[in-house]
Amino acid sequence: MDTTTERAKGTMGDQAHKATDKAASVAGAVGDKAASMAGAVGDKAHDVAAAVADYATQAKQSVQHMASNTADTMTHAKDKVVNWAADAAEHPGDYLKAGGDELTTLVRRYPIPAIAIGIGLGFLLAKATRV
Repeated sequence: MDTTTERAKGTMGDQAHKATDKAASVAGAVGDKAASMAGAVGDKAHDVAAAVADYATQAKQSVQHMASNTADTMTHAKDKVVNWAADAAEHPGDYLKAGGDELTTLVRRYPIPAIAIGIGLGFLLAKATRV
């Protein structure tokens, strides 16, 4: 029995040793696979972060470009309004000058009727202010 028992112990010990080696091998393979997956996930996260940074840079550049174009457009519009206002201010002066020149020409051409009209207008204004 001693020999049989020792053989059984030896066989069981060999099987236990083989099972331990197999478990260590499987654990090592699982650890390697987990490390590989963790590395792949880390690489993917790095790629995503880089892509997000690129998109943010492109968006920033687009906004700066649009802001620059808007500023140029507003400057152009301001210049147009200033020119239009200056033209509008000059034209009434031109019309008044032309009307004054025409009135002067009429008075020189027809002095007596012009004096009569002036006296009539004066008389009407005097009447209107008395009331």
